[in-house]
Amino acid sequence: MLRKRVTWSVTIAVLTLLMCFGSFSAYATSFYDVPDDFWAAPYITNFESRGIISGYGDGTFLPQNYVARCEYAKMLVNASGLKLSTKRTSPYADVDVNDWSFPYINSITQQMPGYQSTSPGDSRLYFKPWDNATREDVTVALMKVMNYDLSEYYPVDDSLLSDVFYDYNTIPKQDRPYIAEAVKQGYITGTQEGTFQGGDPIIRCEVAAILYRAFPNDNTAYVDSVNNNNEELPSDVALGNSFVKVYYLNIGQGDSEFVLLPNGKTMLIDASTSKYGEEICSFIKNLGYNKIDYLVATHPHADHIGGMNEVLNNFEIGTLYMPNAVTTTKTYEQFLSTIIEKNINVVEAKSGVTIFNENTMSAFILAPSSNEYKDLNNYSAVIRIAFGNTAFLFMGDAEIESENEILSNYNIESLWANVIKIGHHGSSSSSQQAFLSKVNPTFAVISCGADNKYGHPTEQTLNTLNNMGIKTFRTDTDGTIIFASDGNNVYREY
Repeated sequence: MLRKRVTWSVTIAVLTLLMCFGSFSAYATSFYDVPDDFWAAPYITNFESRGIISGYGDGTFLPQNYVARCEYAKMLVNASGLKLSTKRTSPYADVDVNDWSFPYINSITQQMPGYQSTSPGDSRLYFKPWDNATREDVTVALMKVMNYDLSEYYPVDDSLLSDVFYDYNTIPKQDRPYIAEAVKQGYITGTQEGTFQGGDPIIRCEVAAILYRAFPNDNTAYVDSVNNNNEELPSDVALGNSFVKVYYLNIGQGDSEFVLLPNGKTMLIDASTSKYGEEICSFIKNLGYNKIDYLVATHPHADHIGGMNEVLNNFEIGTLYMPNAVTTTKTYEQFLSTIIEKNINVVEAKSGVTIFNENTMSAFILAPSSNEYKDLNNYSAVIRIAFGNTAFLFMGDAEIESENEILSNYNIESLWANVIKIGHHGSSSSSQQAFLSKVNPTFAVISCGADNKYGHPTEQTLNTLNNMGIKTFRTDTDGTIIFASDGNNVYREY
């Protein structure tokens, strides 16, 4: 192992020297603080001449200064040739539409995501534009923009990068394939001590070197092919990245999940109570979406359909899926009236219905399989979304009766999932061990309100999940929870 690390260190050192001095003609930097013999001078001079980076009004470049996240967004977009986003809304609460960085940040929301607020009652996302960009930020965002085939690294081995960096175990597992490929391509190296130091801030001259190695000239045909004819799509779709992203919204004692699909389409599963209808709509619009292609009302309880009127009145709806279940509540009657008024296309949600099935992406309804349940919860539409080698399961309020029917009707191949949205807010009437063992999830999400009067989630359900080793997240304590899949790995975003 030591010999392997030493070999890597020598290779990296030689590669760095070659890249610094082996491919440039004469150059002359125009910045007072970047002498011609400075190691990064050729990179800085090249990028300045191409309009990718600039200095300051006093004639300096300040090569040793740290790069802010918003500054890196601009550098990356300029270097790669990505088309600037034309959206006038941002998913981030701290990025103002009038700020110079707004279009650049909006152009790389998928490649350089923001952070979920940890403040109680605040479900918004923040980009933290003036925080220092880290070595990890810079590398992962670059590789996502370049869209390399990373299949050789999946499933991700725990030891990936162990033969390159001594501190490999400090690098989040989901980021290691991107960093491994960046090292392989020669875009970035580690420290002389053999570490990566992914959490460390990165300086301006280092960013210039990394981006030049990736984009040595203006030939960005691979980016142009992605940019063409995508002006109407939000930036994460327009950049051609294959991701499923699920937002488990923090909307009190109710359910609502917003799903972004790789083909640019969207799905909304439930809309909590009427109190949160406007908040749900604002959240989706702030992400840049005005259409819900697949809308699902899992069953007619008010904590699942209460905000549906707001949704129907604020978005273009492709198809609405709802079970053949009836109740006499005012909330349900208003929902039906709006469906009729808007002439919404409705499909019955029942076992065996295909929502979509194309290439490596599908969504099927696993339940309900009967029209004669005593409890409305068991009419819940249970949906499984699969993408590549990953899957998400959404249980609505389905209880043990429905779980048993699903076990009878479907084999494990049609049922397993990486993430399960737990049924009925974590009630003891759902999530039996026999069912969970067949789903075999790594993660569970419970949607519930803080200090709710129902005692959700119950100690019984939490103990079952804990004893089975399922990592559990709750909207009442974790806020809005985001999971993403690239088709091979599922990971939580912050």
